[in-house]
Amino acid sequence: MVFYSDRSRIGILLNNLFSNAIKYQDAGKISSFLIIDILTSSKEAIIKFSDNGIGIEENSLSKIFEMFYRATEEAKGSGLGLYIAKEAVTKLKGNIIVQSELSKGTTFEIRIPNSNSSS
Repeated sequence: MVFYSDRSRIGILLNNLFSNAIKYQDAGKISSFLIIDILTSSKEAIIKFSDNGIGIEENSLSKIFEMFYRATEEAKGSGLGLYIAKEAVTKLKGNIIVQSELSKGTTFEIRIPNSNSSS
């Protein structure tokens, strides 16, 4: 299935999620992983990023897409990565949801409509 969208925004989105998965991996675990699943259809792309990193506290989940918000003191960044990712998804008329458990890992699911005008 051919999927059409804004290559630049998709690149920014994927880069930020990939970068966060690396930054917030759990150094105490013997084996870290990041699983990226991408399913495309004539209607949309569904992209899932799942890792076994440090996870996000439940009380922070509703705030992680806010500008400058950092969910942990271990954060080395500016708090812009997930904000920018969310903005990219919004510009693509998609949505992003997150599920996370502290010390277990995080999953982001992104749904982006196929912009193929003939579909």
